[in-house]
Amino acid sequence: MECVTGVRQVVRWIVMTTLLCCTAAHAQTVRSATGTQQRVYIPPARQPHNSMARDTTPFNCEQYRRHPHPGMASYCQGIENMALHNEARRQGRPAPSASIIELPPLGSEPAKTLGYACIGGQAFKRLDNGWEQVSAAAGGWQRCRGG
Repeated sequence: MECVTGVRQVVRWIVMTTLLCCTAAHAQTVRSATGTQQRVYIPPARQPHNSMARDTTPFNCEQYRRHPHPGMASYCQGIENMALHNEARRQGRPAPSASIIELPPLGSEPAKTLGYACIGGQAFKRLDNGWEQVSAAAGGWQRCRGG
């Protein structure tokens, strides 16, 4: 008889513990589902890396023009384009163009007469009230050299 009473007490203890655990988990779910806790967005301490910040061609593929293998420069250009497109996509920015054109730098006489200038590796068109970024025909914003 004492053995049955002991078993009943153990079973009762297991059932009570399980109920308490389920109640605690349910209370946590209800609390988070009600939306009482609001998370505040904290911006990152610094801006994400931008490969185009200093140079139009961060991989410097021109160094491979005299390489013994004739396709080395175009291979480097393809890898560079893929890296720049992926970086822009990850950061939610518009992708740069695959083509690079030559333009005069901002403030030079040719830029004033032409109406186009290269500013930080990006092509811009002169407007009456400022400058507008140029889109490439193949998509993305036009990259340039000379500014």
